[in-house]
Amino acid sequence: MYNLIRHKVDFGLEACWTFTATGHGKSAGDGIGAVLKSTTRRSTLSKNILLSTAKDFYEFCRNQQLETAKKVNRDSPTVHVFFLDADEIEKTKANILDFRVEELKKLRKKNISFILHNHIYLGKIQGIRSLHEFQPTDDTTIQCRLTSASTHIKTYSFK
Repeated sequence: MYNLIRHKVDFGLEACWTFTATGHGKSAGDGIGAVLKSTTRRSTLSKNILLSTAKDFYEFCRNQQLETAKKVNRDSPTVHVFFLDADEIEKTKANILDFRVEELKKLRKKNISFILHNHIYLGKIQGIRSLHEFQPTDDTTIQCRLTSASTHIKTYSFK
């Protein structure tokens, strides 16, 4: 959860973690991904194109989106496809996440805890398995809900 809380600081992007049952409550991104995959599959099968790697898939989708945009006289595609290279992921792990692991080890040695409604919980969110949405509010605090639509919210802070 601490990585989620620090996501905006680390990457400049807000993040929320929502657990959903398979096939329920998915976001628009899941539908877009499904359309990209099925369109790519139909195109590659009909043209005998072999995509062997994730980068092949990325390049095919990117080119397909650019061609589609050009056909309808758009400057840019409606779907932007991104590729994260394994080296970039390893670099992020080394520069941010490995440092975070060491930071958390130091916090544990100091018995840093969560504070919820003036009650101290040592190093864990009580009942985390029953919670399904986690939304950071700042770089030390996270709100937890039973569902994404829950009005009952538990707030935990790293102090």
